[in-house]
Amino acid sequence: MSKIINAIIIGLLGCGCFTAGLYYATLEFENQVNVWDSNYQIITDKVYAFEKVSDPKTIRLYVKELHAILDNIHFLSKIVESGQISDNTLDSFIDKHQKRIGDINGRILLLQNEIYDVAADIRTSLINNANDLNSTVTLELETNRKFTEEQIQEIIVKIDNLINYIDEVRDELDIIKDSKYGKKIWKVKKK
Repeated sequence: MSKIINAIIIGLLGCGCFTAGLYYATLEFENQVNVWDSNYQIITDKVYAFEKVSDPKTIRLYVKELHAILDNIHFLSKIVESGQISDNTLDSFIDKHQKRIGDINGRILLLQNEIYDVAADIRTSLINNANDLNSTVTLELETNRKFTEEQIQEIIVKIDNLINYIDEVRDELDIIKDSKYGKKIWKVKKK
């Protein structure tokens, strides 16, 4: 009987070991299958990506998009070029007005010198002829004084008008500089 019990125990022990080995082998095989599956998924994704990229429709789409990008770059270069042309035009406009302002300032100085010269001449002639003058000379002096004051007043009005015009031009230039396109123009000019 002890041989039968030993045989049963050995049989049970052998079955248990065989079952444990079978279970362990199944787990290892399942782990290996998971590794193979993940590698298969990676390869499948790469093949799908390659198929998508190598598709003629996709290639045409990318080429079309690249042409659109190149057209936009060409358009932007034309805008920059026209901005530089506008900048040159604006510079010549400003230079033209600066020249006019300089001319006007020069004229004002000449007129002022002429008025001072005329006033000095009148004063000198009055001093030299003061003893000989009568009421008609006094009347003529008064007329000349009024005429000179009128001229001075006219010149002052013209100067005020010129100052207002200069302020308007400066305001317009500031508006141009602060505008959307003006900022782009000045930005390009600064570079």
